[in-house]
Amino acid sequence: MYQRILLCSDGSPTANVATDYAIWFARKLRARMRILYVTDIRVLEGPLLADISGALGAQPYGALLPQLKQLQREKAETIFADAASRGRKAGVDCDTSYVTGTLVPAVLDHERDADLVVLGQRGEHARWLGNMLGSSVEHMIRASIKPCLVTPEKFRETSHILLAYDGSAESNKALRASLELAANLRVQLTVATVCQPEDEAAASRFLQQAQEQARQQKLAAEAQLLHGHAETEILRFCDRINADLIVMGAYGHTRIRELILGSTTSHVLRKATVPVLLTRG
Repeated sequence: MYQRILLCSDGSPTANVATDYAIWFARKLRARMRILYVTDIRVLEGPLLADISGALGAQPYGALLPQLKQLQREKAETIFADAASRGRKAGVDCDTSYVTGTLVPAVLDHERDADLVVLGQRGEHARWLGNMLGSSVEHMIRASIKPCLVTPEKFRETSHILLAYDGSAESNKALRASLELAANLRVQLTVATVCQPEDEAAASRFLQQAQEQARQQKLAAEAQLLHGHAETEILRFCDRINADLIVMGAYGHTRIRELILGSTTSHVLRKATVPVLLTRG
């Protein structure tokens, strides 16, 4: 299971909730946690600071830049100290990593040593985004090759997992992860498949196969066949059964899918009020 958890934090309210989730899962799974803060180099070299340097002149700007870097490091240290303190109270071992660079490559570099990446649904600029998924989050999820847990704006413990299942290779990976999580966390598991009426026979077979895999691992899994559009029915059903975690197979890394998010995945990530775990092989 997930023994090395990478928490990406920017100090925003949703990142603080992500910290709560990372600590909770680390404690339950007896995992180690690493906290990563990235000062995006574009913050230090972007258009705004270029304008400042033009207005102030090269020498005053040169003196200002170290102060900006120091402020970023102090912010990171504050985030680290808070998360580490909360982790210690929960009995979770954690270390920290501060990087100045480009955000997504920095996360991808650090995720090599992780089994699970945890990040908030929206970052520090969430108030400007409305219901949109944070662009940095979207880029990281799209580029990542590791399972990603995208957390909402409020924390609650996980007692019921909902697996969105369609029989595909990606959802079979999600099924294996869901069964392992349900066993380790000792929580309820429900498997749901969304289909159109003409596809009901095949969808029913998928659900039976999922339940059989659960039985083989001595787990009981409820199964539910839903009709309609997957992106809306998954969220509606999640609310109806009061599930605390949605598990889905992540989109692949084809050239087309590198450019866009799958509509169902994107919609669920954007609208979910519970964490969404995107699994990968």
